[in-house]
Amino acid sequence: MSFVRLRASSIGVILSIASAVVSSIASFAAADLPGELPLSAAGDGHVWWVVKSEPQPGDPASIPSKAADFVLMHHGVDEPAPSERLVMRFALEPQAIAAEGPRVVVVTRGQGGGAGDRGAGLFIISMFAVKNEVTGHWGTLPRGSPILLAKPSVDGDVRAMAIAHDTLTMLLRVRRADARTPERYWLGSISCESGANAVWVERTLPALDLMEPTHLFARDGAIAALGSKDGVATMLMLGAAAPSVVQLKNPSAPIDPRGIVGAFELSKRTVLVERTLGVGTDSQLRVDSQLRPDAQLRLSILRDGLLQPWADFPEPRRPWSVGPFGGSAMVLELGDRGRASTRMLSFSASAPDALPTELLPPGFASGSWIHMPIIGALSVALVLAAMIFGSEAYLDNRPRVAVAVGAGSGAEATAQVRTARGASLGRRASAMLVDMLPGMVVVWFFVRANPFDLLQIPAFQPDITLALPSVFVFGAGWLVATLGDVLFGRSMGKRTVGLRIIAARGGPAPVSRRLLRSLASLIVVASPVVMLLSLLHPRGDGPAEMLSGTAVVDESEADAGNPIPGAGGNDAG
Repeated sequence: MSFVRLRASSIGVILSIASAVVSSIASFAAADLPGELPLSAAGDGHVWWVVKSEPQPGDPASIPSKAADFVLMHHGVDEPAPSERLVMRFALEPQAIAAEGPRVVVVTRGQGGGAGDRGAGLFIISMFAVKNEVTGHWGTLPRGSPILLAKPSVDGDVRAMAIAHDTLTMLLRVRRADARTPERYWLGSISCESGANAVWVERTLPALDLMEPTHLFARDGAIAALGSKDGVATMLMLGAAAPSVVQLKNPSAPIDPRGIVGAFELSKRTVLVERTLGVGTDSQLRVDSQLRPDAQLRLSILRDGLLQPWADFPEPRRPWSVGPFGGSAMVLELGDRGRASTRMLSFSASAPDALPTELLPPGFASGSWIHMPIIGALSVALVLAAMIFGSEAYLDNRPRVAVAVGAGSGAEATAQVRTARGASLGRRASAMLVDMLPGMVVVWFFVRANPFDLLQIPAFQPDITLALPSVFVFGAGWLVATLGDVLFGRSMGKRTVGLRIIAARGGPAPVSRRLLRSLASLIVVASPVVMLLSLLHPRGDGPAEMLSGTAVVDESEADAGNPIPGAGGNDAG
């Protein structure tokens, strides 16, 4: 994926050093989502995963010394176009990931952190996703750098991790000083908002065989542990004085703890994910370390200690995970070059499961951007037309607005001579903002977004469908300005900041020219960058004024040098 490549050679050298260190560190990857995708997490309409990014063949930046890096990706349920977003890069593969709602916690190991170093090499990063209600794009807070949580009091490898009520719970396998030291485990919790100076709270280890795979997940606002006890699949709740223990049973056959992939909570239901085989086959799921082709995944719902089958489907041959996403379960699968795809599983038997959807990078690949070349072409056409029709040679041949001088009937009509200079860009922008206020108030009433987010320039939005609120604000502002300029001689914004529209050579601007200026200004509203042309004009006129033969000037200068008899003026062509 080109959008996950690092092209700076200096960064490549740093990653090369990091790759030499990673070989000396035992690799453990813990995810709070069941599946073969080592690092993935989900919570209430958000899914996060870590993918390895390697130099692509043929890439000029793919030098032998460049090491692979790992990138944290994010996908939100509330998106007009399904897309994946790059959140953060890691030089070393993270050890664990967990999520709750929009929050995600990633555990990675730095360079160092030996057995006697009390976790000096363990870094715990907390951040959360936030959505721009105007554009629809997701971002990450805090901006700049994530929250760094305190390190546990012991050093070890993460076996399992989960978040409940904004509290992180982590199960560690403590690092041994030598091979003769017995295995030891540690369980602790900390607030995700605590910062680097907080202290972990050590908790009682779950009464499970921790040598076997153990999973932690959020259930009913607390942390549940799922694993094996005396060879029986067992689930127990942590934190209670007398933890409730549930031995998982299947009405048709006993549950093999080794076949359990994990569990998650969905719509107040506990969903268990396990591997099964077809009827009449033996219990060997793998042959020569390869998954049997007839292996199936089964999702079951836990009710009163019994598992009721919900969905069966073949296990994907590519890295995958399954977890909650909105009101359904979602299968996340990594395809070629690390591109992710999703497939939704419905609770209802009458509703068919959705087809896989490939997640595209946000922007041109997933958006409606046809407006950008159209606005660009119109902007170029406006600038060229303004330079032609606003030239001195053309203005000399254009009919001038005449104002009678003198009281007699034979008074000679004398053409006005413009002395006022065009208004500055700052005053023009202020007038436009005033005209946009009514539309901004209406849009804000419905979307309740940050008012500054409603000022996204439409021409700079790669997906116009995500910028509809700001398009409405700019369009409403243009309409208010047009009605005021054409019907009353100037809009509410121009009246507020003290501006007036006159003819390019002085005198009142007729209705036809004001209307032509308003139509041309629609391009200026969509792409304000064309207003930079006014900096090159001798009198500071913008492209819409140059095309229509008008000028926007200060009211006092217009009144002093160019008396205007009426708001409407005469239509002189």
